[in-house]
Amino acid sequence: MKSKNLITSLALLILTSSLFAQHENCDHGDAPDASLQNGLSNLVQVDKMSLESINLKTAKAEKKAIENLVMAVGKIENIPSRTAVVASRISGRVTELYVSPDTSVKKGDPICKIESFLAGNPPPSILLKAPDDGIVESLNIVRGSPVEPNVEIARIADITKLYAVANVFESNIGKLKIGLPARIKLEAFDGKTFSARLVKFGSKLSESGNTLPVYFEIDNPLSEIKSGMRGIFYIVTNSNKPSVIVPKSSIIGDTARKFVFVEKCPEDKIYEKRQVVIGKTDDRNVEILHGIKAGETVASGGAYQLQFMPPADITGHGTLLADNMGTERNSAKATKISVDTAHDHSQHAKMENPALHDESEHDLHEHNEYEHAAFNGNIIKNSVNSTDSIKSDVLKNDIFNRLKSSEYFGYMIYALLAASIFLNIVFAAAFIRNAKK
Repeated sequence: MKSKNLITSLALLILTSSLFAQHENCDHGDAPDASLQNGLSNLVQVDKMSLESINLKTAKAEKKAIENLVMAVGKIENIPSRTAVVASRISGRVTELYVSPDTSVKKGDPICKIESFLAGNPPPSILLKAPDDGIVESLNIVRGSPVEPNVEIARIADITKLYAVANVFESNIGKLKIGLPARIKLEAFDGKTFSARLVKFGSKLSESGNTLPVYFEIDNPLSEIKSGMRGIFYIVTNSNKPSVIVPKSSIIGDTARKFVFVEKCPEDKIYEKRQVVIGKTDDRNVEILHGIKAGETVASGGAYQLQFMPPADITGHGTLLADNMGTERNSAKATKISVDTAHDHSQHAKMENPALHDESEHDLHEHNEYEHAAFNGNIIKNSVNSTDSIKSDVLKNDIFNRLKSSEYFGYMIYALLAASIFLNIVFAAAFIRNAKK
């Protein structure tokens, strides 16, 4: 009896040690297989409720030139040659006033009536009229006001054309010439851009900021732009060679890695988060050195919010899975290439030799191949056979990983471990009691 209890106790001790070893080496079910999780998490889906709230917009990646810009700040001014002053030729007083400040007038419209101080019954009077179309920008009289010859009564400005005056730093002046275009974003108009053309340079630098006033002519047919408005000037000096570009609003990420969301299924609003390497930028677009082809559709509005959308329902999207696995390999290439290094390389290479810029883009696409586990090894191995096989492997592995991640799987191990310890204590106590007898 004693020997039997001893053998049982030893067997339970061995079982306990085995369970400890298994527990130390098990996955614990904390997370699904990393390769599978990474591949599926790149696909997100937008439901109808979220579609409007995130203001989702799309744009095509296209082959186009990135522009080289000079940036400056400035403000809007009236053009002196399109501004007129109304004044009286005689002394007198205002008996009639037909306008008020900030009203529109046409050439020949009455401004005011002046009654002379000369004797007469009635005294002689004159009618002052608008010399040009425009806005009554200032009015210095009221009814009954005395007036003197050659004193400004009113100022009328034609604001259908205006000056946009940019304060350009001295180091950038040599890059500019008459006729260059500029895009102007005024603080008063959020998101709206106005076009202008460089027409003249100032005569001297400012005393404080080492800047030169540079004058652009801007059309204002709706009279919505007002004198004194401030804004940012993007002066286009020249353009680079055409490359694949996307809107700046499409790019998300940090300094090290940049991403875009590529539309994979327009009907179901499924988007793929894809890593890219960027090059030059201007005020509107970003050059894509690697990661996107011309013609692909990207999210240009709501891209940031897409990061928080739920994973896509891939049921019935076998082709989508195969495509996503291929783009995972491309994303792996982008991961291996430092974005900052690629950006610096493109900048310096462009300065030294424009041809090197194209070579660097070629090198990115021809970089040595290496496998990136987008889903898992089985999926990559079977991807060459058929899309159905890929989908089957994904679902099988997904079920297995869900089992591993289940809380009950972890609790089972703990329960067995506790039971074995309890039995060990019971048999040890029995063994000691029998030994005493």
